[in-house]
Amino acid sequence: MQTSNTDHLAHFIDEYRVVRKPEIQRLLGISRSTLGRRIKAGKFPKPASIENGRSCWLFKDVREWLLK
Repeated sequence: MQTSNTDHLAHFIDEYRVVRKPEIQRLLGISRSTLGRRIKAGKFPKPASIENGRSCWLFKDVREWLLK
């Protein structure tokens, strides 16, 4: 029973993990400017938040976009 709770918590934490622009670029194999163009064109989700002037996404949002 404890393992199930731990697995659920790990999944929740992973889903709400913050992903920054360099990680997105590596994942997609694109440059910063290409990512910016895709966001502006509506072809990639807008950042969920700005942290210290840096764009951030929730992992769950990126995963959902990849699965489309």
